[in-house]
Amino acid sequence: MLNSIAREDWIGAFIFLGVLIVVSWLNLRKMGSGKYDYKALRKRGLMWTEITVLLFMLQLILRKGDNRFLVLLGMLVLFAAGQWLGAIYYDRKLGNRD
Repeated sequence: MLNSIAREDWIGAFIFLGVLIVVSWLNLRKMGSGKYDYKALRKRGLMWTEITVLLFMLQLILRKGDNRFLVLLGMLVLFAAGQWLGAIYYDRKLGNRD
């Protein structure tokens, strides 16, 4: 069956998700305690979120029954969007609006 994802693939996906969670947590902690150009971080975060959403949609439309890469791209979309939203949050929290 091409649509079913094997147990080993799920284990790898959860390991990858764990790594993304740790990296996100570290980035957001640093973002909240440092002096950053939040406008640039917001722009970069939005750009990477758009790129990952585009790749996710292309994979969703063009896949041939294999969902493994789609799962990883979905995790990357959530990671990029989390970083982007974190930059927006800290920008507004610290009062550095445009």
